[in-house]
Amino acid sequence: MTSQTFSVLAPVAFGILGFLPAFVGGAYGAVVAITPEDAIERAVLERMGGNISVLVTVLRSDVTSEPVLRAVPDPGGRAGQPVRFVLTAGGVRKGTAVATVEVEARYARAVRAIERDAVITAADVEVVTGPLADVPFKRLPAASDVVGLKARRAIRAGEPLTATVVTVPPVVQSGDEVTATVRVGGVEVHTVTTASGSGHVGDIIRVFAPGTRRPLKARITAPRAVEVLP
Repeated sequence: MTSQTFSVLAPVAFGILGFLPAFVGGAYGAVVAITPEDAIERAVLERMGGNISVLVTVLRSDVTSEPVLRAVPDPGGRAGQPVRFVLTAGGVRKGTAVATVEVEARYARAVRAIERDAVITAADVEVVTGPLADVPFKRLPAASDVVGLKARRAIRAGEPLTATVVTVPPVVQSGDEVTATVRVGGVEVHTVTTASGSGHVGDIIRVFAPGTRRPLKARITAPRAVEVLP
């Protein structure tokens, strides 16, 4: 099926999500199973973005591999710490997992102490590559992005410049046109709709179904991109 066909089907998908699995199952056949470990790694990559690599070093879960398995971390999840993930497939909850995820990245850090509310300058920043411990699973600002942002609190020399210490503008703002993805079975349907809420990657907002004012829940996956939730 072409991307053009997906665009034609998109309004239908928003209205009949419950009926699509039967419609597409025979046409697409078997879908590759995803392990809980792979789903967790993908979830962290989606939320942190940037030039990072992730590795699940500890995993406890009774969930088995399934097609389109997806993982959602607890909101307070951090790298290098045990984190609870909810695992779903096709919008159906399959169980949970507790995993420790190590993150390595190319990131910006402070070369000197920065006062609260100070505007970050190029002279305040150096770019390094290495492990990131105890940082939240939120989009990691690039070095070029942090210059000009404001410090949310006092920052120590050597501290990574993450979204917890600098004020990062939302990647989706209310009223933005966003690309919405609907996943059913092995099929992805894409369309353009309007956001009714602002947020960062991983946040839940509302979007409007195409051609209507019917709100739907969606998770922000990238700048101006969301995934519609069941």
